[in-house]
Amino acid sequence: MSDRPDVVFLTVDCWRYDAVSRMFRLRRLAEESLDRGEAICQSAATPGVFPAILASSYYSAAYDRSGALRTDTPTLPGVLGRVGYETAAVVGNNPFLEKFRGEFDHFWRGGSGTEGGWRAYHYLRRQLRQRVRHRSTVPAPSVASRAREWFRTADGPRFLLMHLMDPHEPYYPGLKRWLGVGPLRARRALEQFDEDRPAMSDRQRSTVERLYWGCVDFVDRSLESLLSFVPDDALVVLMADHGEEFEHGAYRHARLYDECVRVPLFSRNLPGVATTDRVRQLDLAPTILARLGVETPEDWVGRPADGTHRPSFMLNHSPHRDEQYLGLRTDRYKLIRTVDLGADGGTETELYDLATDPRETRNLVGTDREPDELEVLADRLADFRDRHDVESGITRGTGSRPESAPQERLEALGYV
Repeated sequence: MSDRPDVVFLTVDCWRYDAVSRMFRLRRLAEESLDRGEAICQSAATPGVFPAILASSYYSAAYDRSGALRTDTPTLPGVLGRVGYETAAVVGNNPFLEKFRGEFDHFWRGGSGTEGGWRAYHYLRRQLRQRVRHRSTVPAPSVASRAREWFRTADGPRFLLMHLMDPHEPYYPGLKRWLGVGPLRARRALEQFDEDRPAMSDRQRSTVERLYWGCVDFVDRSLESLLSFVPDDALVVLMADHGEEFEHGAYRHARLYDECVRVPLFSRNLPGVATTDRVRQLDLAPTILARLGVETPEDWVGRPADGTHRPSFMLNHSPHRDEQYLGLRTDRYKLIRTVDLGADGGTETELYDLATDPRETRNLVGTDREPDELEVLADRLADFRDRHDVESGITRGTGSRPESAPQERLEALGYV
């Protein structure tokens, strides 16, 4: 049995960076035992971020042409498993994490791993839950229960990933909050949100956002139980996989605005993370291995966090909008290149001064305030595109039908 500490990742889907201001229970918990910071995502959706989180890689290189995780991609659970860790993932039913099933000793995704007669039971139970809630994800308390059960029966050291889906659309914040909004009002707003988001009325938009913030409150009430069984000496990362867009008009999570790529980050027993204001998701896995004294795979792109600010490259593909995105975020500027893959085929360039315009409302390209740095930033972004298989790999693994995901689950999560 190793004397290395346990490692626990708790990731929250669609968790915006400004949500922490509304989560007083989390802030109280952080004051007692967690270091607070922020993370910058390498993509804006689950398929794109988890190669960065679990494999310190950009997804364009981590996935093969079929969209599956490449067999030669070294992952954090795989590396830890080889040095004696037992590994598990307990997932609130996000189908895109299915790509990583083979990297864990134990993988549970909303009952997807059950066998025999229990499979029918869990299927019927999920169907009933979906009818009532109009969604098929597993709530945070169930994730906590499953994770606690595995954690207490596994021999140490343990690596545990928990992934929550509660703030993901279609937003169901629990029965009490749903009734507080009004079931008919909520249902109509969500139907419009699903069918034609730009055509929503102000009232519908307000209703949808109220439901989202109710989901955030539900997570806030659940976090203590999710961490209650974790030892004090464990290495802990609590973070969003990505955020959620409300302020730029397209909604969901695809584009590279800070609403989607700047997210909350809390940690424990990770000094490098604690002293870095904004950590790239790429750097978390190398930081963990450095803390454990385990050699980092040569293929990994990230480096252990050391308190310095590092420019963050980002990429994503949206099958819904038929667009692809490349971005570079420095400590001062954000450069975004959007390519329309449809009939238009045009490219849009956006540049924001994050120091004076943190909500990214004033595009400086083509204005009298366009900085001299634009050309330098554009050259760096082009170099990134050429070095990380972006040209051919930016659509890999981002389609609306991930591996082993039934159609009804994808529909319930808004992916199709």
